[in-house]
Amino acid sequence: VRELCLLFTRGVDYRWQRMALMALQEAAEAFAVRLLEDAYLCSLHARRVTLFPKDLQLARRLRGLEGGGI
Repeated sequence: VRELCLLFTRGVDYRWQRMALMALQEAAEAFAVRLLEDAYLCSLHARRVTLFPKDLQLARRLRGLEGGGI
């Protein structure tokens, strides 16, 4: 988080509260789980049980530009 923060704030080093980091982690995990669920549905639609990268790409494409909320 610190590296990304430094990258996007032009070198300004911000401090992060523990609860903010926990909220960020929860949101990232929820996003990943939802994306994998959608990708698995794409693979089932193709009558496969193996998840391929193209399933993840399709799930992201179907979600739209924002990536879809939770």
